[in-house]
Amino acid sequence: MPRPKSIFPCGFGEQPWLIQTPGSEKETQTFINPLKGSVEERTIPEMDRQLCLSRFEEWLFLVDDLSDDCFLLNIYSLEKIRLPPIEEPFATLGLRILTSAPTSPDCAVIFLGREENFILFCQPCKCKTRWTKLPVEFNVVGASRMLSYNRKLYILLNDIEIIDLASLSTNFVETASMDKPERCSFGIGFVEHLVESCGDIFFVRTLFPSLPKASSIVDFEIYQLDFANQNSWMRVEGIGDSTFFLDRHGGQSFCSHDSQFDQNCIYHALTCYDGERIYKICLDDQTISFNLLPANAVQDECSFYWILPVIPPIQKHAHLTSSETIIGREVCQKGCYLVEQHKNREVPISIAMPLAELPIDIMQKISEQLPLKDAGRLRAVCKSWAKQLPNPIKEEGMWLMYCPKICGACQMYNPCKGKQFTLNINKLSSFDVPMRLLFSKDGWVLALKGSNFLYFLNPFTKDFRHLPRLEDDYSYKGIAFSCAPKNSLNCMVFAVSGPPRGDFMRIITWRYGKKKWFEMQFENEIPFHVANNNPVFFHGEFYCLSRRGNLGVFNPKNNTWRVLDQPPPIYSDAAPDIGTEYCYLMECNGQLISVFQPINMDNVCVFKLNRSMTAWTLLEDIGDLTLFLDYRTSIAKTLPCKSYNNKLYLPRLHDETNKATFFYCMKSRMHNPDIKSFRVPYNCVWLEPQLQ
Repeated sequence: MPRPKSIFPCGFGEQPWLIQTPGSEKETQTFINPLKGSVEERTIPEMDRQLCLSRFEEWLFLVDDLSDDCFLLNIYSLEKIRLPPIEEPFATLGLRILTSAPTSPDCAVIFLGREENFILFCQPCKCKTRWTKLPVEFNVVGASRMLSYNRKLYILLNDIEIIDLASLSTNFVETASMDKPERCSFGIGFVEHLVESCGDIFFVRTLFPSLPKASSIVDFEIYQLDFANQNSWMRVEGIGDSTFFLDRHGGQSFCSHDSQFDQNCIYHALTCYDGERIYKICLDDQTISFNLLPANAVQDECSFYWILPVIPPIQKHAHLTSSETIIGREVCQKGCYLVEQHKNREVPISIAMPLAELPIDIMQKISEQLPLKDAGRLRAVCKSWAKQLPNPIKEEGMWLMYCPKICGACQMYNPCKGKQFTLNINKLSSFDVPMRLLFSKDGWVLALKGSNFLYFLNPFTKDFRHLPRLEDDYSYKGIAFSCAPKNSLNCMVFAVSGPPRGDFMRIITWRYGKKKWFEMQFENEIPFHVANNNPVFFHGEFYCLSRRGNLGVFNPKNNTWRVLDQPPPIYSDAAPDIGTEYCYLMECNGQLISVFQPINMDNVCVFKLNRSMTAWTLLEDIGDLTLFLDYRTSIAKTLPCKSYNNKLYLPRLHDETNKATFFYCMKSRMHNPDIKSFRVPYNCVWLEPQLQ
């Protein structure tokens, strides 16, 4: 029977949608188009009082929440395939999956036990009249998601358990296990998905500073299963022409070469502290953005399922751009030539004036209007310009460096003026593993290659300095170095970590010229709840800020660690829940400054440590200072332009439709504009230019 056209929203079946089936709690079903932001309520009689427990492509596994009636429904044709009643109590059943479309002879609906180690399954195409229950040899408790591919069922637990689906007909469940990829990115909380895409299996790990519901995405890891190499996992930075769609129940992939939604992206429906968010992770430029679903579109205790198109998507039309006629300027050492346009022809006009005699104030105005790279080339035309024209990179004072790909190209973005340019670093293009930015100081960046190789990089001078290999994978919450590594024996790298309860510290150090890292562990007499932020080298020691707001200090001369009783913690009682608040530490004009920023940007608090270092003073404003905040590196500066004073900048990128820059104003106590309209680069660091 053809579906009634009026039942479904316009465009349903041509684009990815989210669908919510609340069962008997609501008479309608909610359809959300996350790409357009539209929310529609529709009544589909076949889905009345039904809860969706799983889906495979266009097929839904529905259960009546007031009876034991269950069936498969094709969401597009509304074809229904009835299943036998489920006799097991639902309280004993846990994770479930529809392995394939019911048109496949291998189709099965499978439940895992919630606490008992069994599977309950039904095979619609094999004329089974009842559900079959079989024991399994692994512990089902803690199973999070499942993936069916090539007649095997992959189950995410502490490891990955694999069930041979062909063995279900023998009444003995054959199983095997394999390791999950090791976690090597920043984040405490995480969720994991398995996704099949174009014949490959991908493992996706989404990372948070705490539990997902309390915070937001801060990092991402993607691995591809190498079937030819003993089923090992290989980390990748992209998914090609595919788009992944993740939700609470699993992941799907859409493979298309010219689709109307972005490729090499991941869309993730996720419950956060402020509601249901639809994240977009763009793997091309390694940025994260999100849309918040309307509160009235979200039904409590009822999750969403992605429904992907089954018809070929509309192809993008080639965008025709009209060529612009630009007045060209040809510069040579004898003089300057302008090109004047007369109707349909260009006539060169000669100006007999040596370049060195051109008014420098005019050249400065021209330089200010040029892109950054062209402004740099203008200075190289003649010696007098190189001396008199300002260096545009150094003049900006602060840059956000972020690295979209493993290709040697880093993006440099100025948050105050919105300027951006690409910096090509040839040595980075030879890396065959991801690069992760960790910290910066004095124009130098400390970065991680792979999981245990650290190196220094000055992106402006292209200077590299390699550090000894770490014995273990990098897993520290904060890292810093004392000074620029320019053949200085005073340069020292310091990294710190510790458990959430704060009873001990794990520290590693490296001194310039040494061939090994030195590892130490200290017991804390006063609890020190390590935060994810950068330590600060201050008066010859490394200072660390905890989540409670007290300070811990490492002395590099005698390798000692102490937790200070003065100043007292900003939070006198318990520390804030992990991930509900970010805290930053920086030094400016011989004083320490700390910032506590709730994740919703409400009531940001800035403190300054008094000269006697006995108390934190809450600041109403920060005067002529500008703070650049991030957990990797936070920097306080005095900028020449007063319009940037008394503001806090976070690593945010505008999009093509929004050219504004994001900041928090201490005077108005408001952020401007809406933080949700910006992209967040998840591999970035604040950087002060150092050209020597």
